[in-house]
Amino acid sequence: MLQPIFIAHRGYAAAYPENTLIALDAARKAGAEFVEVDIQLSADQVPVLFHDRDLQRLCQQTGTIHDYTFAQLEEFNVTDVEKFSDQYANNKITSLQIFINYLKEHPELNAFIELKRSMIEKFGEERVLKILLPLFDGMKEQISFISYNQTILKTIHNSSEYKVGIVVDEWSEYNKDADWHSEWLFCSASGLPEDNAELETKSQIAIFEVGNIGLAKHLLAKGIYHLETFRIKEMLQAFPDENRN
Repeated sequence: MLQPIFIAHRGYAAAYPENTLIALDAARKAGAEFVEVDIQLSADQVPVLFHDRDLQRLCQQTGTIHDYTFAQLEEFNVTDVEKFSDQYANNKITSLQIFINYLKEHPELNAFIELKRSMIEKFGEERVLKILLPLFDGMKEQISFISYNQTILKTIHNSSEYKVGIVVDEWSEYNKDADWHSEWLFCSASGLPEDNAELETKSQIAIFEVGNIGLAKHLLAKGIYHLETFRIKEMLQAFPDENRN
């Protein structure tokens, strides 16, 4: 059986508030070599790590990330009270710059940077790329950009040396006959075809969300070994690798 390579989905999100530095640091300490984060822009166009279209679940606030300035967002706490109660009551939103600084301190850690559709819809592709791409200068070997928005990925692919990855919920949304090919293809586990012959692609496949051993083994049997999980520590322990540091 193949040895799986696990991607920490928003960090170690099963045990810490997702997309925050404490979750990402915990994932690395658990043994993760790959992490995935989501990027959005504040009202004054400061990039931060955040997944949801609104602030209710994670911050118990109204509105969206782009409704507030970064200074205002810094006053909120990323707690996810439904999952963690008040355990992380003082955990702050993580800026992209803080995460980039962290990546530079840990060059062994690779990151998938998801460009959220809500951000692209609000600010436009040109503005988003003008803000974000310069921040990753010199890091093309350490990061890859992923998104549901294939237009922005094609622009990055055609105009830079960064690797990109298309994200789809259903395999049928992927056009294998397109005039360009991404280095990565992220697909929901529930959206995969049962017929392995349909999985032919020039892209490296990664599957989300893989939270249990049975599903991981099923995907490994299909020849898919990049698996994205909220439960990074538990999954790494379930599939020990003697070569892992």
